[in-house]
Amino acid sequence: MQGPVSVGIDVGTTNITITVVSCEDGTVVDCRSVPNDRIDTGEAYAYAQDPQVIEASVYTLIRTISQPVRSFCVTGQVHGILYYDRSGRAVSPLYTWLDQRALVEVDGKSSLHLLAERTGVHLPSGYGLLAHYANRRLDRVPQEAIGFCGILEYITGRLVGQQLHFSDPSCLGTYGAFDPVTSRFDPKVLQEVLGSADPGDFLEACSPFALAGHTKEGVPVAYAVGDNQAGFFGMVSDWEGAALVSLGTSGQISLFTREATCPDTMELRPFLGEGYLQVGATLAAGKAYEVLERFFASIVEASGQVIDHESIFSWMKQAADGVSDEMGALRVDTRFAGSRKDAHVRGAIRGIELDNFTAGNLVLGTVSGIVKELHNFVTESGIPIRSLVAIGSSVRKNHLFRNALRSEFSCEPIMPELSDGAGYGAALIGAIAAGTLSLDSVHRL
Repeated sequence: MQGPVSVGIDVGTTNITITVVSCEDGTVVDCRSVPNDRIDTGEAYAYAQDPQVIEASVYTLIRTISQPVRSFCVTGQVHGILYYDRSGRAVSPLYTWLDQRALVEVDGKSSLHLLAERTGVHLPSGYGLLAHYANRRLDRVPQEAIGFCGILEYITGRLVGQQLHFSDPSCLGTYGAFDPVTSRFDPKVLQEVLGSADPGDFLEACSPFALAGHTKEGVPVAYAVGDNQAGFFGMVSDWEGAALVSLGTSGQISLFTREATCPDTMELRPFLGEGYLQVGATLAAGKAYEVLERFFASIVEASGQVIDHESIFSWMKQAADGVSDEMGALRVDTRFAGSRKDAHVRGAIRGIELDNFTAGNLVLGTVSGIVKELHNFVTESGIPIRSLVAIGSSVRKNHLFRNALRSEFSCEPIMPELSDGAGYGAALIGAIAAGTLSLDSVHRL
């Protein structure tokens, strides 16, 4: 029989993944995924998934583990919410972080703007408290619901067989209006959103590396940790002076600090009781690159030809590689889906000259714009960067993004071999919570 393992469960927007890690040396024993599909709710503004399908997928993946399991820890997508009944079962879809219901106007005003007007607190679209506020105004709260939570708390609660009253601060911060220093929600916002400012009416913060309970088989389950913190914990060994960049559908950069300060354009997030992460997040990144691909595809289709998406992406790389250094660069603002601070801001193309408006220049300008938007957060933060860990599908699949990172950050991007860094970090966090590994031993891995 193989040795005992710790398991990280990553409930992502695209896939659900389990990462199985040896409790003896911290190596990855296995990693398996299944798709996490979007569902149609009939609401044009919705981006939803099925929590019961997610739960079933998690148990299907767990049953593939042949080694003795010593701990579980859930990580994955944050910000979104679902509603549950008295039995603890979901009675609504999971309204994910991509959901736009907070931008829908009711009585001439969106929930995003009304909440800011009444509380003075601006929450980006997709944040949990704002999503519930919007559902109340849209009459979308199920009658049988007694509460709401994120998918990470929900799956953790299902694993331990009880509704959770606590959660890790890394998850609580994604509901919005949460102070990462005091670990408390803004009472004015709770009053407006929930109708009560009593913290007992909502989730409270647990201690770092704490256990939420045990499965019916007696396996310890740690409180879930947000994918940002779990990924940083799993992939960055030298926290000081390192940046973690994630380039996938969206873009994000994380910088470790022991100071409880943060630029206005970034978010200060709690980091497992060890300090904080200054996080700058974009809404487009890889999605902006896909927008460009669709533009080129539409030109091909207009000419009466048929071409698959992968061929277009391959051609885009070739076009960019053929750009001459003497040709003037295009400056592309890639905020095609807005920003965390301003949901209504949009992108632009600047610097167009008589000879530089070419396909290759447009590709390079878009890639550069995506990376520059992330590097701007470093400039605003003022934290010196000595190393750069880069993850995400855009970095793995496209050398143009790696080149742009190298140029913009003036250092060689480190690309971990891990297929799921957040799942790996969650597995380590679960092992520490269960006492199988120590924090010092994890630092030495």
